Amino acid sequence: AREFRNWANGWTEENLRQWETAAMPLLLALGLYVILLFILFRMTYWVAPVVLTLTIVAGLLGLRPNLPAARRIVLILIASALAITLFVEFFVVENTVGRMNTVFKFYMQVWLILSVVGGVTAVWAWPSIKKKATTRKAWLAVLGVLVAAAALYPILATKAKWDVRLSKEAPITLDGMAFMPFANYSENGSNVPLSFDYEALKWMQQNIPGSPVVAEGYSDNYYRSATNRVAMYTGLPGIIGWSGHQRQQRAILPGQFIDQRMQDVRTLYSSIQPQETLNIINKYDISYIYVGQLEWVLYPPEGLNKFDQMVETGLLEEVYRNAGTSIYKVLDSDAVSLSN
Repeated sequence: AREFRNWANGWTEENLRQWETAAMPLLLALGLYVILLFILFRMTYWVAPVVLTLTIVAGLLGLRPNLPAARRIVLILIASALAITLFVEFFVVENTVGRMNTVFKFYMQVWLILSVVGGVTAVWAWPSIKKKATTRKAWLAVLGVLVAAAALYPILATKAKWDVRLSKEAPITLDGMAFMPFANYSENGSNVPLSFDYEALKWMQQNIPGSPVVAEGYSDNYYRSATNRVAMYTGLPGIIGWSGHQRQQRAILPGQFIDQRMQDVRTLYSSIQPQETLNIINKYDISYIYVGQLEWVLYPPEGLNKFDQMVETGLLEEVYRNAGTSIYKVLDSDAVSLSN
């Protein structure tokens, strides 16, 4: 507002005469702008007309001649941030969750830009605000309300976040696995403790070199489940990640590409035929098969028991076992080929 007021103060008759030659293009642009606003309102774009107006004003203010470089940069950044928000009013990256990913990923840039320029403009505005007691009180009142509203988030959200933890007994630490010895959750109506996974994953971190493919069970309940815990906590590649994210990030591929991998994981753990299991192992070059509490909940016992039978026939080797988890290593390709 101050920048616009300073600009308007320069609209003297002498200065305005300099624009006489551009009067027709300017009037045409103004007419197009009004028509565009009318169209946007008719199409029920309620936010876009406001943002478009602010973007144009900020851009014009930033392009004024003889403007100090610092102020020019700030105004152009404001116009750029507003333009980004305008973009997502009309365009969306096609995915499985509507506009959500497009909005928040673009708005992350907007928040960063406006957080910087907001601090700078507040410092610049403060001297002029101090001169008028009424303005200062009103400005401080508005600022106080905004700060108080922002401060409510860490106060209220911390408790809300704490209440949805898998275990409130887990220590407060930067170790992302530290909750597992204390946590249990429900999957398919069964209780799944994570303490056995914790021990097995620690062993894998210390004893499996390189980047071999590890097979683990798949659950659609990936936000409140242990699915993909092997890939997450060891960094080793698996067969399928979180289905929703995979479909978004690989939208160019046919949908059945993801479905096929999910089906192959089910076949690997459910089939009672060793040869069918070996076909999946060869297809994805699997080096280790992980069977934990989650797998026992998701798949039939006869399908999981076959891994012990494959150990007896020399196709697999059990390299780790605790009370709830087994890890099998696929023997070398010669042994697999011999079985075929």
